[in-house]
Amino acid sequence: MRSPSKTLLLTCLLTFGWKCRAGDNDLNAGFAKVEITPPVGAIITGPMGPKSTGTDDPLWARAMVVQSGSKKLALVGIDLVKIRLDLSDKTIELVTQQTDITRDGILICPSHNHSSPLIPMDGDKATANKAYIDTLPKLISDAIVQANKALQPARMSVGRSIVLEGHINRRLITKTDGLVLNTWLKKVNDLKEVPQLLGTESVIDPELWLVRFDSHEGKMLGSLVNFTCHPCLHDRIETHNWSADFPGVIADTLAKEFGGQAIGVFTQGASGNIQPPVCWAPDWKERAGVFAKAAVEAAKSAMPVKGPVPVDYRRRDVEVPRCNAEAQNPLKITRLGWRPESFEGAKRTAESMPKMRKVPVSAARIGPFAIATNAGELFVEWGIEVKKRSPFRHTILTELTNEAAGYEPTRLAFEHEGYETLAGVNFIAVDGIQRLVDTAVELLEELAKKDGETKQSGTR
Repeated sequence: MRSPSKTLLLTCLLTFGWKCRAGDNDLNAGFAKVEITPPVGAIITGPMGPKSTGTDDPLWARAMVVQSGSKKLALVGIDLVKIRLDLSDKTIELVTQQTDITRDGILICPSHNHSSPLIPMDGDKATANKAYIDTLPKLISDAIVQANKALQPARMSVGRSIVLEGHINRRLITKTDGLVLNTWLKKVNDLKEVPQLLGTESVIDPELWLVRFDSHEGKMLGSLVNFTCHPCLHDRIETHNWSADFPGVIADTLAKEFGGQAIGVFTQGASGNIQPPVCWAPDWKERAGVFAKAAVEAAKSAMPVKGPVPVDYRRRDVEVPRCNAEAQNPLKITRLGWRPESFEGAKRTAESMPKMRKVPVSAARIGPFAIATNAGELFVEWGIEVKKRSPFRHTILTELTNEAAGYEPTRLAFEHEGYETLAGVNFIAVDGIQRLVDTAVELLEELAKKDGETKQSGTR
C-alpha cells in the first residue's frame, strides 16, 4: 500500500510537472525602459565635441531583471558612449535602496553609441553636460526598478545569427615598418606614404546573440542582444543630432516584429578594434538594418532552454597597473599623421591617474547562458579568449560595464602601436588587461562549479 506522503508526491509531479521539482529555479523576467535623451544643445561625444541640434531617434535605458529563487540579476543597456564608476555606483545605490537586488547583481552596460552625449572622465571637475549627467543615476535606476516590478513567470530561448558583413577589424599592417595604421587615417590610401598594406591585424567576431524571454502564453517580454561592433554608423557629423545608432534600430525592429512590449536590451561585445567599414553614413539606417535583420532571425530560430534555469552572478574589484604614460614616445603619434601636442591633454589625464586602480569585473549566468564583463574597450581577441576559456555552453562578453577604463589592446597590438595604444585613450598596462580577462574567466568557472555546469549542458 502506497503511503500518503508518496501519493501526495506522485500527485504533485503529475499535476504540476517539473515545476514542483524545480522549486527555487522557476524563472521570472521583467523588462522596462526609460528615456535618457539629453536636451538639445548638450555636447556630443567624440572629435570636435559639437553641440547637438536635434534628435533623430531617442536614447533609452532598457532594463531586464531575471530571477530564479532568491537570486535576481539586473542588466540595463544604455544608449551612451560610456558610464563612469561614480555614476554606476550611484545608480546601483539607488537600485539597492528600492529593491532586493544586490550590488553584485547589477550590470550597467553602455552601447558605446557615438551619437550620444560627451561624458568627461574627470567627473565633478568637468562642467560639460554636467546638469544632464547628474540626472543619469536616477533615470537608469528607474528603468531597473520598473523592470523589477514587471517580473512575471517566463520561458527562455537562446538564438544566434552569424553576421559577416557591416563590420571590420580597423587596424591595417603596413609593409614599410610592420606597424599599424587605423582604417580612417588619410595616409592609409596614400601610395607615396604607404606603398603596401599587409591586411588587417586580426579577426572579427561574427556572433550576434539574442536571448529571448517569453510569457507562458507565448508573448515575447523582451530580449538580451549582444554584438561586437562600434556603433558609429549614424551621420552625427552632418546632422549633430542625437541617435541610438544601430542598437536603437535593432531594438525598434524587434518591437515592430514581436510587439511594443518586447524590449531589446543591447550589450556591446569586445569591439575596441571593430567598427563598420563606413562611419557617419547618410544611409546609416539601411546599414544598421543588416544587424537588425540578424537579430530578428536569431529571435525566430532561438532554441528553448528546458528544465530549471538557475540565475547567479559574481563581481570582483581588481587592482591593476595603469599604462606607463610618462614613457610614451611622441613618434607613436606623429607616424599616424597627428601632432604630438594634440594628445598632450589625454597624456596628462593618464599621467594623473594612480599607478594602480581598481576596476570592476563581473560574471553572471542565466541557465546555460553566461555573461562576462570588462570595463574597457576590449579588443576582440580578448573577448574571443573569454568565450574559448568559458566553461559554459554559450558565453558573451559585455564591455564598458559599470566603468570606463579606456582601450584595452592585446600584447601584439601594443607592439604594432596604432591609435588605441596611445596614453590617454589607453589607461591600463597590458599585464593589467590580462588580469582583468583572467578574472572574468575565474568568475565564470566559480559559477559553473557551483552546480556542476559543463560545456555540454544547456539548450536542448
